[in-house]
Amino acid sequence: MKKHALAFLLILVSFTGFSQYKTWAIGGKLGDPSGLTVRHYLNNDRNAIELNAGVYGALWGLRSPYRDGAFDGAGVSFSGLYLWHQDLGNTGLKSYYGFGGQITSRSYTLANKQVPNTGIGGVGEAGIEYGIPDSPLTMFGELGLYIELVPAFFYTHPQGGFGIRYNF
Repeated sequence: MKKHALAFLLILVSFTGFSQYKTWAIGGKLGDPSGLTVRHYLNNDRNAIELNAGVYGALWGLRSPYRDGAFDGAGVSFSGLYLWHQDLGNTGLKSYYGFGGQITSRSYTLANKQVPNTGIGGVGEAGIEYGIPDSPLTMFGELGLYIELVPAFFYTHPQGGFGIRYNF
């Protein structure tokens, strides 16, 4: 029993001594969209692939013009981005930016009738990430822009938020 307790303690101590960046990170984001974020770091965390799923249109554009009608509520979105990272000195801060695609699902009102809608477009984002010392956690803040290509060519929607990720 003592051996199991010692092994458990060693594992626990090794987890609290993580460096900030590992191969994977999972976390949550509060903003637009709000939801789950999963990141896979590449090239010694200089690049990353990020997948996001969440609530779209709840903060900015809850009620906004769209096509010949208007959005009047939130929907969901799924996005995938390729990111580039850069250290900001020895501060524990990193800046990042990237581009990718996004799919949205959100109804809009047209002539007092709800019309289901699926949009496909491009998304870009830029942000700052801080690795908490001696912790597997990173905090981030970001801003971005979604530009729909189909069905409403060049409909734009600002995005952004802040969150936290667990790196493993």
